[in-house]
Amino acid sequence: METFLVFVECAIQHNDKFLIIRRPEGVHAGGLLAFPGGKVDYQDGLSQNTGDHSDNDKEQVTQDILLKAIKREVKEEVGLDLIDPLRFVRSTYFIDKNGQNVLGALYYCNIQKTPLTLNISLKEVPEHFWMSYTEINEHDKTPVWLRQYMRDVVNE
Repeated sequence: METFLVFVECAIQHNDKFLIIRRPEGVHAGGLLAFPGGKVDYQDGLSQNTGDHSDNDKEQVTQDILLKAIKREVKEEVGLDLIDPLRFVRSTYFIDKNGQNVLGALYYCNIQKTPLTLNISLKEVPEHFWMSYTEINEHDKTPVWLRQYMRDVVNE
């Protein structure tokens, strides 16, 4: 049976700028620009309640796993505790250099209420920038998929 590695990313916009990170060297797409995000963890699918769950509760936990994962990853990488609504933008699929099936989900968050106090994890995010659509598209470290994600975000 084939398995998938699942990751989430979030296009975080404040005014006319997007929060962009540079991925650390030695990881997939190392040194390139990206939105904050990361892998979905097993714990993201666990309920906070320890009591009995009805079938409806179990289904709801499953539906929330990607949102829980993106909020956790954004908090871990850049320190933002997202309270503004997140909107699903698109999914993506590829096979990585090790032959692993990879499924990704891109979300969008327009910052209105979330406090913009960043607490960057330098281990995961060597650099971060607030960049306009044009700056992202013209940057030499912007991969083709990030350019596509930007088009998807601004055209929705």
